[in-house]
Amino acid sequence: MRVVLTQPSVRGTAQDNFTYVTRLLDTHRPRLESPDVIVLPELIGFGLTTEQYRNALVELASRYHAHIIAGNFRDAKDHLVNQGFVVALDGDVLASYEKANPYFGERDHGAGRGNGGAHVVINGVACFVTICADFFHADTFMRFQERADIVFVTASSVSRKPTPDMARARWKHAMIARAFEQTAHVAVSDWAYPVGGQNELPASGVAGIAYPDAEHPDNLISTLGEAEIAVYDIDISRGRMLFADQEARGFAIAGTRGHA
Repeated sequence: MRVVLTQPSVRGTAQDNFTYVTRLLDTHRPRLESPDVIVLPELIGFGLTTEQYRNALVELASRYHAHIIAGNFRDAKDHLVNQGFVVALDGDVLASYEKANPYFGERDHGAGRGNGGAHVVINGVACFVTICADFFHADTFMRFQERADIVFVTASSVSRKPTPDMARARWKHAMIARAFEQTAHVAVSDWAYPVGGQNELPASGVAGIAYPDAEHPDNLISTLGEAEIAVYDIDISRGRMLFADQEARGFAIAGTRGHA
């Protein structure tokens, strides 16, 4: 599966964000070569209505012939819920996912608890999509009823530290651990450092991908660093073989809660 991860270095209004991402993807279009999935950071559509947000994703899906994953806020009765869609090439919404654990400034603005992440099948590949802080909560994965080949995370990794180093280190460790635990590739899209996020705190630029069964310790994770876009060709069989090996040894964790 070909996955495109983005890490925009510019953040403005939702319209500005989508315009910038479109320009970014167009600039790198020769590298894309028929991507299966394009992942955008959390809150890229902040301020849009649900319909406006969906229309923006449908336009991207049509333009690049790819599935689109992104996150935003929307009204949900009397409170706000951080929610996103997975949109297919034909514009259909395949799944919606919500943030179950509002973080920091979101709580100050009355954000409520959502229903959590979503399982979705993309081009025959089992995927799970979750939002930023939920990735660090064990209950996000304890509720798994089935194993995923790829865990997608749409993030806005704000930090109160003077540099992004600590946040980047923690995200790297968490991504590597989850990849092994879930026998899945973990793919994260984020805002670049020092793009402002909640309460104007800077994002940490943690976008990248962790591999479940790397052949060398140096290859457990690949991050975007200062880059705004990266293309990864994911060998799904690696995680599946690792899961089969873990299962044979009585060590399987991923997707086993629903079969206890």
